[in-house]
Amino acid sequence: MSIWVLRQFLTEREEAQIRQRDALALPFGDVPDLSMLANPGECRRLLQALHPHDPPEAIARKVERIWKLYGEIAPEDIIAVPLRHRREIALAEIAGRYRYEVDNNGADRHLVPVTWYPKPIPFGKANKYTELTQAQGEAMAEVIQRETRVFILGKLPHAYNRFARWKWLIVGMASTMGVIRLLESVLRH
Repeated sequence: MSIWVLRQFLTEREEAQIRQRDALALPFGDVPDLSMLANPGECRRLLQALHPHDPPEAIARKVERIWKLYGEIAPEDIIAVPLRHRREIALAEIAGRYRYEVDNNGADRHLVPVTWYPKPIPFGKANKYTELTQAQGEAMAEVIQRETRVFILGKLPHAYNRFARWKWLIVGMASTMGVIRLLESVLRH
């Protein structure tokens, strides 16, 4: 499971209504449907056709950014969305596969369905984790800092925290091992 931060510049109204959305838009820009592409080479050819005057280095950077996100985002990943006006971070779990749409204005929309976690994280509790609260940086990036990942996972409700069940299993196994060692020691004497 990966954790992503998705920086969007939303209005106050959009932030207030974000949990009513059933999908989040991914920052792939004016690229058409990515599900039609099989590999980064096809993505590069598509971008070269769309932007014939862009230098090869610019195309390569776009391919790297787009294909990494497209190839690595998966159901059950967590997306943290900083909400600047509300001064909080909304958390969502990806609930399905990527889909492509064209909106009423003819703009490309790259979406992933999401399920929202009930409680946002106030900025005040996340100040230490600047990759979550700062406005600059990639529009979407994987959270790789261990401390930040642990922080986000710790903010998930117990019922949603799929690692919580492993903690109890490990505690149970450790207790069982302790009892077995105690019995072995008693039987040896």
